[in-house]
Amino acid sequence: MEDGAFEYSEKFLSMIKDLHAGKENLPYYSDYIEAHLAGVNSRYRGFLCHLIPEITYRCGDLGKKKVLDFGCGTGATTVALASVAEEVWAYDIDEKSIFICEERVKEHGLLDKVRFVGGSFQEQKENMEGFDFILMNGVIEHIPLSLQGLRKKVLLDLFSLLNAGGYLYINGTPNRLLPFDFHTTRLWWLPWSKPGSNWAYQRAIQKGKHVKEGGHSMGPLGLEERGVWGATYFEIVKYVSGQPYTIMNSIEGYSRHLDYQSVGNSSIKRKAFEKIVYYAATKCFEIPITALTPFLTHLVIRKNDG
Repeated sequence: MEDGAFEYSEKFLSMIKDLHAGKENLPYYSDYIEAHLAGVNSRYRGFLCHLIPEITYRCGDLGKKKVLDFGCGTGATTVALASVAEEVWAYDIDEKSIFICEERVKEHGLLDKVRFVGGSFQEQKENMEGFDFILMNGVIEHIPLSLQGLRKKVLLDLFSLLNAGGYLYINGTPNRLLPFDFHTTRLWWLPWSKPGSNWAYQRAIQKGKHVKEGGHSMGPLGLEERGVWGATYFEIVKYVSGQPYTIMNSIEGYSRHLDYQSVGNSSIKRKAFEKIVYYAATKCFEIPITALTPFLTHLVIRKNDG
């Protein structure tokens, strides 16, 4: 399958559309559907062609590693990881997503490599341990900040499941330092409002950027669950404070993005931005470049001995 080309069955397409039932009138609905398939602009293609090389560059070969795909959703990350890792555990709180994930993995012929876990993480974590690598791709933003202490608990629980020398890899989480919601509503100022605020909820409803149902909680909590408020690098570091960890992005050679694209396709603006931030923040204050970009990408936290 050259460049990750793959075509899913009509059954799988139907499952994806069913998952998004009720969202047909939302902006970018067609993009949501396309993202869950395997076309040029799909998550699967992006993960296989870009995320996996980044992971390999930063954390080494996953070939002999036990991997947890935490918040796997419909499994685009799961099949990408299973294509290179020896053993993958796919976890999601949403049982429906796990069911779709299993179908996706089956259609890729990777069932022998993947174990599926759904439901309450607090109930399931007792049977989950000894991981060498844990991926949180587009996950943290969906854990409501208004449920105080929940994000910290989840991060620390995941950290405890890592073997010494293992990696917690955070990717694709919108950066709350920026006032524009790139992720969910494409509206200004929502990320800077109080998490779960009624003002943000009403504005999203009035602008037609949020539906009152569709698989999420009712009211402002549902808007939080969709990821409007994102997270910050400084918030995440605070959660793991006191643990034996190293932020790999602070180390020479780890902060910049892996140049997996040809030079001609590289963004001159991106390169200029990364160079400025590297010398102004990373080199002097050990603040990684990703801490100041629209999304927290390729943030790698290594669990040290002791």
